[in-house]
Amino acid sequence: MENSIHNDQDADNATSDDEALLDPSDAAEIVPDEPDHPMDLDDEDEQADGQEQEIQLQNDSIAHFDLHSDSIFCIANHPTDSMIIATGGGDDTTYVFSADVPSPLLPLSYESDPSINRSSLQPIAKLQGHTDSVNAMTYTLGNGDHLLTGGLDGQVRVHSATTTGTAQPYCLLASAQEVPEINFLAP
Repeated sequence: MENSIHNDQDADNATSDDEALLDPSDAAEIVPDEPDHPMDLDDEDEQADGQEQEIQLQNDSIAHFDLHSDSIFCIANHPTDSMIIATGGGDDTTYVFSADVPSPLLPLSYESDPSINRSSLQPIAKLQGHTDSVNAMTYTLGNGDHLLTGGLDGQVRVHSATTTGTAQPYCLLASAQEVPEINFLAP
């Protein structure tokens, strides 16, 4: 008896499933497959002979910093001294640089020998202690007295950004780890 009840229910379910399907004759439009066509090119994109135009790029920077051995994931600018820049990267390290370098009157691309090597900025401080990538950092608002760094190791590290008393600039003041990783810090 129970078996016949289940069979009747299965038949009712099959009928309701068939009604839910769309009949192919109810389809409004059939779109034929057509091959892709190339996009039209602007006049600027090609020269008269049909060749693409090559763009010459120039590096007019006056300096660079390349001490990180892996990708740089975050940059913070000091709020009162715009020449102080901190960077954090995949090498678990934070570098603090001063970008206060003498700039030439004209960009180096205007020089007779534009291949002059630009100097790498030397760090004011190298901050270590994270055990995974440093991917968040900020200076505290107001005077920028502290630099906070956060990493994928879940640590927040607070460094003094000023020289007070006998403390050296960028000495570690505190460290805490409460979460698996830190992805951003707000000042």
